[in-house]
Amino acid sequence: MKVYDILNKFADVSSNWSLGRSFYWIICDAKEIDTLAKKISLAPETLEECKCISHSSKIDIYDSYLFIIFNVLDFEEDEIISKELNIYLGKDYIITISKGHSDIISGLLEDVYQCKNCIILKENCRPSILLYYILDRIISKNHKVISSLEAKSDKIEIDILKNPTEEHGRDLITLRRQVYKIRKYLSPLRYIGDSLLLSDKIIENDNIKYFENINNKVEKLIQAQEVLVQGLALVREAYESEIANRTNGLMKVFTIVATVLLPFEILSGIFGMSFNYIPLKNKNYGFYIAIGIMLLVEVLLIKIFKRNKWI
Repeated sequence: MKVYDILNKFADVSSNWSLGRSFYWIICDAKEIDTLAKKISLAPETLEECKCISHSSKIDIYDSYLFIIFNVLDFEEDEIISKELNIYLGKDYIITISKGHSDIISGLLEDVYQCKNCIILKENCRPSILLYYILDRIISKNHKVISSLEAKSDKIEIDILKNPTEEHGRDLITLRRQVYKIRKYLSPLRYIGDSLLLSDKIIENDNIKYFENINNKVEKLIQAQEVLVQGLALVREAYESEIANRTNGLMKVFTIVATVLLPFEILSGIFGMSFNYIPLKNKNYGFYIAIGIMLLVEVLLIKIFKRNKWI
């Protein structure tokens, strides 16, 4: 567990800190939450949620702090994975709890020390501003995941238009499953954004405006996800259309072949009848005349097909 003094240029004060002296950023692993609970009064149900996994994003409002669960998305090996990030926000502290390493937290801490990408924090060193930057980075990361899926969807569409295969159909099903998984993770964010705007007891009135911006970004993120769903549906339609066109082409070929061969079957059936008398049956040249008639009919059929542009 690491504790940083926000007002003292984020100095590491892990060995000597207590609430009321300054503003603190506390970074800890889920395994360390019980140790932290001895120094800060936190609701038992929230502590249990920090230890467990697979929660949907949500926000709980308590008298002296907010408890927020976020799902940070990532796209690894064609699979959407979600890493849970739990946050406590009080008047003079922010606690970030992750299960394992968090790129969001480590990246923000590095930027804070290098004084980049955190202009507001230089002028307004408060825990709520840290929350703003964390949310902003989570939304940006989730946007990148959606963009990756859009790029994959576009590539599949281009390949389908060139030469659709059964593998493309399987890829679309897999991609569609990933998109619906994203929808499950992102949908609760809309309610979190609205709740943050109403949390004026914890978030300073002067800082609420930043969370209005976060709320707008959440709406854009949800819209991007919906656009991805619609785009994927169009790709699916394009795939089905190409497969249908290919099937129609094959059926057309089979129909033409069957039609061209039909006269052979009819004439051979006629000459194969067991009547006592059939014209040309007993003639030496009868066979050649029958074959000639068949070929003539075939040539006429082919010309008719070409004239009507059927072949």
